[in-house]
Parts: sequence; C-alpha cells; structure tokens
Amino acid sequence: MPSNKEHKYHVLARGIILSGDCILVAHCIGMDNTFLPGGHIEFREGIRTSLAREIKEELGLESEVKVYLGAVEAEFDQEEVYHQEMNHLFIADIPAINHLQNPESKEKHLEFFWIPLNEMETHNLQPYPVRTVIANYLNQVPGPYLESTFH
Repeated sequence: MPSNKEHKYHVLARGIILSGDCILVAHCIGMDNTFLPGGHIEFREGIRTSLAREIKEELGLESEVKVYLGAVEAEFDQEEVYHQEMNHLFIADIPAINHLQNPESKEKHLEFFWIPLNEMETHNLQPYPVRTVIANYLNQVPGPYLESTFH
C-alpha cells in the first residue's frame, strides 16, 4: 500500500435480517457486490441505536436489533483510497417485511432484495467473511465470531 494513498477507517453496524430461507441484502447501484443493511456508527450513539437508525433511514421501517453475533474486519481499495472497516453484526428483525416482496429503498443509490441463504457467494455478499458468520449462526456454532479479510 503506497504511503501517499488516502486512508479511511469505518466502524459499522450491520443487520442480518432473515425470512424463510432468505436473507435481506443491500446493493449499491452500479456496483458488483451486495452487503448487509446498516451503516456507520455515529458519535454519541450506541451501536444498536445506530443499526436501528440506519435501517429506518434506508428502508423507512422500524426494526428490533437483537443478538450480537460478532465482528468482521475488512480492507479494500477503492480508486485512490484504502479503506479499513470493522463490521459489527447483529440479528435484526423487521416485522413489517418478509421474503415474498423486496422492500423499497428510501435512498436512491441503494436497492434491497432477498436472496436465498445458499446464494450469498453468487450475489457476492461482502465483506466475504460475513458469509462464514451467517453460516456459523445458522449451524448453531457457538459465538461470538470474529472473521477477517486480513491474513
């Protein structure tokens, strides 16, 4: 990594929202990956409050942030910026939606849709270690989990 490259560090709260055999994912229009709903934790805001706020902003819906599953640290390059992030993962429930209909996004750059749990790789769910956390949770492997893109 060149030392003159800009660096950004992100602390994020992400929701694993399940319905049937599906998981809700977000997609930034024009990108080739998906990710879990949620976003940045703001100053003077607790992590659970951040996730509920992000879901409300993105989907316009109330949610219940439930069990903390763990974290995924990741790094990626985007143009001339090196990004490093810590994703805190929670099971979240949104009673007003289910996998029979994709929810409407309240943010123009995002869309949300349900994918079968066995298609997380096909839909390029990122950061990719999130897939391991979800599989561990579904297979009742005791947590909390910590996964990483770092070697």
